[in-house]
Amino acid sequence: MRLPLVPPAELTAGQRPLYEAFETMTRNAEYQGFEVRNPEGAFVGPWGVMLHFPELAVPLGRFIDLAQKLPGLGERARQVVILTVGARFNVAYELYAHAPLAARAGLRADQIAALSAGARPADLSEEELLAADVAGALVRAGAVPGPLYDAAVAKLGRPGFDAVVFITVHYVALGVLLNAYDVPAGRPVAGAPEGGKA
Repeated sequence: MRLPLVPPAELTAGQRPLYEAFETMTRNAEYQGFEVRNPEGAFVGPWGVMLHFPELAVPLGRFIDLAQKLPGLGERARQVVILTVGARFNVAYELYAHAPLAARAGLRADQIAALSAGARPADLSEEELLAADVAGALVRAGAVPGPLYDAAVAKLGRPGFDAVVFITVHYVALGVLLNAYDVPAGRPVAGAPEGGKA
C-alpha cells in the first residue's frame, strides 16, 4: 500500500475517533471472514486509507451507511453488483473481501469467480442479472440504455433500481481510493467461506 498503515499507538487526535468508529463497525457480522486489521491492530483496506483523511472519511462514511441501508435489493443481488464493480476496476481488496460475503449470501464459488473475472454467469436469477447489467452499464460511458432501465425498474422496482445505482456509486468511490493507493487484498482468514451453496 502506498500509504503507511496506522497502528493504534500512532493515531493522531483526529484519527482516534475514526479508528474507534471503525472498530465498532467492523465487529458486525458483515465484516467477518476477511482481514480488516493486521496483527498489530492497524486497519487495512479502505479503513487504512480513510484514516489518512478523517475530515473526508466522516461524510463519505455517512453516505456509505445510507447507501447500504437502501431497501429493494436482495443480498445476493447486492453482492453481484459489488463484484461487478470490483471486477470492472480490478479492485483487489474489494474482490477479496466480497468473495466470502457473496458466498455467505448464497452465490456459488463458480459464480463468484466468474463475476470477479468480469463475466456474467447466465444462471443468476433475473433480479441478479438485471442488477449486474445495470451496474455494468453504469461503469461504462453513457446513459443506462432505455430498454435496460425499463426492464430493471419493472423487475426490481424503483427502490431496487435506486439501490443498484447507489451501491455502484459507493463501490466505485471505494474502488478509486483502493486503486489510487494500491491497496492489496488482505490475508486469508480461518473459517472464511470459500464457496456458496451448491
